[in-house]
Amino acid sequence: MKSDAIIEVRFKTTAEGGRRSDVVGSYYGCPLFVGGEAFDCRLPLEEGVLHLGKSYRLPVKFMNPNLVLPKLSPGVSIALWEGKEVAVGRVISITTG
Repeated sequence: MKSDAIIEVRFKTTAEGGRRSDVVGSYYGCPLFVGGEAFDCRLPLEEGVLHLGKSYRLPVKFMNPNLVLPKLSPGVSIALWEGKEVAVGRVISITTG
């Protein structure tokens, strides 16, 4: 799966209002918020786990890239959502387009 962008995010700890457990699996699917709008995305997990309280640089693949890519550029703030904000960060680069 070719990525649409690279993001850098820090996953909030449970005490900070984040998830209750680490993200485990081959990919992580969630809405990515940018500019108050949510866009469905998938994050392939090369290591198979994302630990709470840690920062990661990750590829992201959007389900509808044509809707979100015009809103993204390096440095734009983003958040990952699971019924609440679980990670915050920024766009590093756009890899398609």
